[in-house]
Amino acid sequence: MIDRQTIHVHDIAVAEDEFPYTRSLGIPRGVRTFLATPLLCKDVPIGAIVIRRTEVRPFTEKQIGLLKTFADQAVIAIENVRLFQELKQRTAEVEASNSELREALEQQTATGEILRVIASSPTDLQPVLDTVAESAARLCEATQSQIYRVDDGMLQRVAVHGSMPLAEMWRPLTRGTPTGRAIVDRKVIHVHDITTEFESYPESKSRQQVTGSRTILVAPLLREGVSIGAILIRRQDVRPFSDKQIALLKTFADQAVIAIENVRLFKELKESLEQQTATSEILGVIASSPTDAQPVFDTIAQSAMRLCDGAMGVVSRYDGELVHLAAHTHVTTEGGEILRQMFPMRPGRSGVHGRVVLEGGVVHVPDAQADAEYSQSLRQALDLRSALAVPMLRDGRVVGAVAVGRLEVRPFTDKEVALLQTFAHQAVIAIENVRLFNELKESLEQQTATSEILGVIASSPTDIQPVLEAIVKNAARVCGASDA
Repeated sequence: MIDRQTIHVHDIAVAEDEFPYTRSLGIPRGVRTFLATPLLCKDVPIGAIVIRRTEVRPFTEKQIGLLKTFADQAVIAIENVRLFQELKQRTAEVEASNSELREALEQQTATGEILRVIASSPTDLQPVLDTVAESAARLCEATQSQIYRVDDGMLQRVAVHGSMPLAEMWRPLTRGTPTGRAIVDRKVIHVHDITTEFESYPESKSRQQVTGSRTILVAPLLREGVSIGAILIRRQDVRPFSDKQIALLKTFADQAVIAIENVRLFKELKESLEQQTATSEILGVIASSPTDAQPVFDTIAQSAMRLCDGAMGVVSRYDGELVHLAAHTHVTTEGGEILRQMFPMRPGRSGVHGRVVLEGGVVHVPDAQADAEYSQSLRQALDLRSALAVPMLRDGRVVGAVAVGRLEVRPFTDKEVALLQTFAHQAVIAIENVRLFNELKESLEQQTATSEILGVIASSPTDIQPVLEAIVKNAARVCGASDA
């Protein structure tokens, strides 16, 4: 091999000086004649092929040539195997690369689809959550995926994809389940086999018997470090998720949060624009009705009901003794008639308009049916459950109220309270505008009458009759009398 040439020893017994090692090994085994030829690959020795005889009988030239041929064939075979193994390895690498590329493309496609749905549904969150749930189950090879949102200490399932049985839609938020723990601890929870983790997740045992879950992975939905929900994927066999799948689920969780935030911000912007539009509209009515507050009250009642998502909107006036109906709107004709029959009324605690006068502040009744002081006959007549009223204040005194009501139990938000206070302030502006306009008009009429009388006096220095007639005429006009 070293010399890269064929070695032919006729008798190793007499080759002690040239091949001592071969002689020491061969003689005990009865070897006498020895022939070896190297396996050369691109002139580099990679092995050798050896034949031998136990008698002194040299190999012929043909046999030597044949052995060289066998050596060449052995090299070809070795190279073929090596090349095949290299090809196999490269093929595996290409397939792995293609698989990674395919996974990346699938993930990018899923991300693109989710972003497309987000863009096409700026006010509707459900299509986005459904798409996220479907993509998570498919790309993470899960039997089922679910998305939960936190709502007042409870977990609500808002999206699901997959055929596994489902537990309850609403459940308390606790650390006794993987989903609850992921939300409370704000970290990913990976349970390889839930049936071996019931001590850690005691509330999961009964649910597992219903759903058949085994491997569970949950990622929290975090908005500015606060958990607002979670996305869960699970399998009915014990097969832990890979690091790539865990990272992918985190990505889906981020996308779900983006979708939730987009819808929230879009709705807030829409509400803000609607409120600004309503405020501008009311100011426009105030400007166009300097002598009449009624159009302003009508617009406020309608805007309050619409923007506070109520079933009725009411504006009332208080004259110091009775509460009067100034304007109203209702989703039904019957409800509107009942509202008209309620007024006038004395201030009392049986309704929100009377309470506003007594308390001088905001009155919020989350559930009229559960309010011991609220008139149940009135509530039943209006089919009212939640109600909100804010006072119209002038110089610290209650001069009326703006109220909205709902037919279902759904308390009003701080934003809705603030909006109603804005409407109440605008109603007071309208009242003041009318009062000031009327006072100015009266003042001008009085000044005009005085000026006219003085003119008659100046033009009739010797005759009192024209002066008296001018005084009588202006007195009747300015005082609103039929004659004088």
